[in-house]
Amino acid sequence: METRDLDYLLAVSAHGSVGQAAEMLGITQPALTKAIQRIEMQLGMPLFERTSRGMKPLQAGNAFIARARRIQLEYEDALKEMQGIRTGEQGILRLGYSPSVPNSLLVGACRQLLRERPVARLRMRQKMARDLLDSLLAGELDLILAPIPRKLPENLSAHELFSDRIWIVADEDHPLHRLPELSLAALAGQEWVLPAPHILLRQQIDSAFLAQGLPAPTVRVDLDFSRVSVFQLIKGTNMLGLISMDLGDKAKGMRPLHVAAHELDLRRRIGVMHRSGAYLSPLAHRLMELFREQVD
Repeated sequence: METRDLDYLLAVSAHGSVGQAAEMLGITQPALTKAIQRIEMQLGMPLFERTSRGMKPLQAGNAFIARARRIQLEYEDALKEMQGIRTGEQGILRLGYSPSVPNSLLVGACRQLLRERPVARLRMRQKMARDLLDSLLAGELDLILAPIPRKLPENLSAHELFSDRIWIVADEDHPLHRLPELSLAALAGQEWVLPAPHILLRQQIDSAFLAQGLPAPTVRVDLDFSRVSVFQLIKGTNMLGLISMDLGDKAKGMRPLHVAAHELDLRRRIGVMHRSGAYLSPLAHRLMELFREQVD
């Protein structure tokens, strides 16, 4: 089996259609159909169910496709490593980062890297934590700087840099500030500005309420997690929001609510992550060192 056969297989799986996959690959449909049949013949079993809606992977197909993806990533890693050996350094580093990580950490480390390596190039992508993990697992990113999930996928490695916590905040005149410590029940019925439902932090908040038999928070506004947006939207209102850093002067008129830690634990670990066993260029290793130096 040739490496291009894996490309053919993964393209059909991604598009669910021989026609769309063939167009993307720049080959004819009959040629792609023969390639899939050749793979199935080598394996001795069908991988796809042919339906009127396209190609649907069978159980064996899903298993083989998962392995094919890992083989493809390993092959790409090998090419990167050989290029690094040939040139002395891999020139492009693909870095993903969460909008909730401190700008000083991100900018400070990247600025220093660019000063040290004049020919280095950075490809930086800001995404939500779940999207970052998906992109990292797919081989689209080399490193990500983000909150470390409590259940880290087994094929990822994480290096913790520091820990912090998320705060629930409200306008300084909100009546809940009169209570010294709050339970989740006291927050039930409040209106919130929260991240969108697919974001892990939002899911953690919803799960904490549901675990105590409380209705999920009433979301007046959902958004991609943004400190500035939170400040602007909840200041002067009775809505509650979230913040990932100390408030400082930027949130004058806002105060954190003191929710009992056993009611809702919003502590988190921030770190840099990469695929376990993946080739990391000298640039990637140096950037991880610079992240650590920034927080020491």
